[in-house]
Amino acid sequence: MDSEVNIEYLEEEKDVEGLVKALKDQDYLTRKEAARALKKVGDERAVLPLIEALRYKTWHSDYIVLSAVRENSAEALGKIGDPRAIPSLIDSMEGDPDEEVRLKAAWALGEIGDPLAVDALISALEDNNWSVRRTAANSLGIIGDNTAVPYLINALEDSDWHVRKYAAVALGKMRDERAIPVLLESLDDEDADVRWKSMLALGKIGDSAVPALIKTLKNKNWRMRAKAVEVLGKIGSEDALFALIEVLSKPIDKNRHVRGKTAEALGRIGDARGLEVLRNAQRDEYKYVRDQADIAIQKILKPKKEVRILNYDNGEVSLDYSDHWEMVSTSDAKKVLRGLYANNSITLSLNRNTDVGEITSREFAEMLKDVFRIQGSEVMDERGFEKYDMEIYEIYGENHEVTPTSILIVSFKKANLLYYLWFVGDPVAFQEANEDIKLMVDSFYIYG
Repeated sequence: MDSEVNIEYLEEEKDVEGLVKALKDQDYLTRKEAARALKKVGDERAVLPLIEALRYKTWHSDYIVLSAVRENSAEALGKIGDPRAIPSLIDSMEGDPDEEVRLKAAWALGEIGDPLAVDALISALEDNNWSVRRTAANSLGIIGDNTAVPYLINALEDSDWHVRKYAAVALGKMRDERAIPVLLESLDDEDADVRWKSMLALGKIGDSAVPALIKTLKNKNWRMRAKAVEVLGKIGSEDALFALIEVLSKPIDKNRHVRGKTAEALGRIGDARGLEVLRNAQRDEYKYVRDQADIAIQKILKPKKEVRILNYDNGEVSLDYSDHWEMVSTSDAKKVLRGLYANNSITLSLNRNTDVGEITSREFAEMLKDVFRIQGSEVMDERGFEKYDMEIYEIYGENHEVTPTSILIVSFKKANLLYYLWFVGDPVAFQEANEDIKLMVDSFYIYG
């Protein structure tokens, strides 16, 4: 079957009626391209036709291309975000034989963000395909309904590390104390990414995780003790501080790695009450511990100079930044801020787009997420809100293709002008720069 429908033209013209008609074309490839185009156009007028195109029929199995029609339809419904699609997306996630369709349906339910999907997504944590389970866990974290917490806790024991990783991320977003014991166990997971995400989740839970972390300092597994020390350093409460001091006091922990990590954590907290045990650690038998104690003491004793707040203002936009960052110019006239951290490992590019009156901040964010996928990056968190008459959308992602990299993109839209800040750098440096990044994002303003 051949079709003369020009999908590319219909997409450029945002001809929703024409694309909806093409969604029912006799040529299956035309249907697929129409669904893909409607995904990009993202118009609510296409919701009901997309719901119909999403519905699986047994004869579809004879035409492989129709799975792509359903897959793109599910993704389009997620991008449009209309709650009318929820029942059909649930049906697809539960009953479609194609794993990619089930995955996209699970993703779309997370994008819509309605608690009505929670029970179905919980059931999808048992899907026989790991990618569907992973996506269901991620969507549950986005929706944030604590009903899902016990099931995400179970998902931390999934056979696939991707599922465990996203379960940890979701539990960190929910900050539910019930997750603390199993997140502690996950600090010893066989996969490094799961261990890292479990640490971050415990750090987000914060003070309420401290008693369990202190108890973990008595664990026979030195790796568990070392991870617990790191998290306590990130939380930095009074109880965390005194627990870390005790680790370096007599009788000290017998593992040099734990002692070194404890010294590092005390340096991160920066409280002078840790100086005595750190000075004792400067005489440790192992160089690693001595070096970490030296660095920690330098951090604590370093004069607390007042941070200067600088301002960038080009007459169109303004933002504040601390003197930890420097402004440089690039060959294409973009202004770039470079964070003066270890190895200058964070950069910020300031990007300008005009004539975007018909594009919402969320729609632009969807385009950026496509760039993420092309680059091999994963979206870990996102949120949209409004401030000072600007539509704002934040996307946080990670890339592990070559070296671990954190990415934060924040778009600001006002009338026909859109700017986005693109932060890229080492995950550890990102944590160090958290307050500076928050300053820049909070102060960004478009005039007019």
